[in-house]
Amino acid sequence: VVVKDDDLAAQSIAKMQKALVRIVAKGGSMLLSRGVIVTAQGTAFADRDALVGSGYRQFEAILADGKRYPATLRVAAKGQALAVLDIMVGPSTGFVPAPLADLGKVQLGQSVIRISGTGADTVNTGVVASLPDTHPGLIESSVSSATPGSILMTLFGEIIGITTGAARASGARGRRPSSS
Repeated sequence: VVVKDDDLAAQSIAKMQKALVRIVAKGGSMLLSRGVIVTAQGTAFADRDALVGSGYRQFEAILADGKRYPATLRVAAKGQALAVLDIMVGPSTGFVPAPLADLGKVQLGQSVIRISGTGADTVNTGVVASLPDTHPGLIESSVSSATPGSILMTLFGEIIGITTGAARASGARGRRPSSS
């Protein structure tokens, strides 16, 4: 069976969209950060700088189906760039958590997809431009996004990185999610 990269990318994007969320202030509509659900229990990653810097303390996650759920920001270790949120979702939400890529298998020049946008999803494709060396966890790609929490993924639908304030400040375009 021959699978074209275009077909694989479209299938991976469609699957990933089920795990993507938009984080807003409770009762608000302005996007503070994009996020991605990574566990069946509703744990999600987003851009900590964007959420903390917003001044809000109560958040909601808007899922792909448009439904809103309370999202609680976990306390972070000093310097942690990724926000870890607990989204209060019921068992009937129908989402599938996004898998994390094995960073050891990510290669220079590997094709990647960036999902971003403050409203509707926008998609760009590119390649891995550099791997972590002096900044542990920072991955650069040839596609960038100013949208906090934008997702960088493989053609197989695995998360490689998330755009964070710390990554933007260092000039990189994504931070490798971790379970911290």
